[in-house]
Amino acid sequence: MTTTKIYKYAAAVVFAALMTVPTIAFAQIGTVITVAGNVLDEVTRNPVMVNVVFSDETGTRAGSSRSNSKDGSYLVTGLKPGKKYKVRLEQSEYFQAEYEIALPNTGKYAEISRDFLVKPLVKGTKFPARNTPFDLKKSKLRIGANDILDDFKRSLLINPNVNIEIQCFPDNDDDKAVNTKLTQDRCNALREYFAKAGISDKRLSVKPSDTVDSMNPPPIQSRQGKRYVGSTYFVVTKF
Repeated sequence: MTTTKIYKYAAAVVFAALMTVPTIAFAQIGTVITVAGNVLDEVTRNPVMVNVVFSDETGTRAGSSRSNSKDGSYLVTGLKPGKKYKVRLEQSEYFQAEYEIALPNTGKYAEISRDFLVKPLVKGTKFPARNTPFDLKKSKLRIGANDILDDFKRSLLINPNVNIEIQCFPDNDDDKAVNTKLTQDRCNALREYFAKAGISDKRLSVKPSDTVDSMNPPPIQSRQGKRYVGSTYFVVTKF
């Protein structure tokens, strides 16, 4: 291939690459994305009817839907590819919730599936920590506790009128005095964690225990490598 032909070939490649960018951008002008899924009660896993509101990064409302009470289904369309949206779930009988969704940068119509759980806002409702935030016989929050507690922390920040009681249970029934101190210290560690996140400690009460959790007692025979650690609950006391 001669030098002249090489230059012509290279120029053609560069031209084609430059033309690709506006072509993709042009294709996206009319492209929309649909987000659909189901909204369920976090405790019962039953479908619920809530308002599902999408807002763009400027805070402008971009679309909304009301989930179906029969199956919890919702659908929001007309969303733009490559954008981030805040999703707000609103219903007076549930905690308000917020999530963020980043949509794919595509020039073709797409449907995205996203399900949500909402916490019932009922006095006395008990939410178990999804995993234990403590190690066996310890009252200091273990490594990774942030990941366990982040969801409930966010719920308290979004719902400033909600008060909770922190309940902690011991790992065994060996010594009631030891258990009371251990669970009191665990409750205090959790209260401090939430307070540092900006949640008023006036909204946080505690309830230690000197006996194991009757609803989730230690197994009669532990599986190899598994150790029982007492339960942790967050109970709605006021809203």
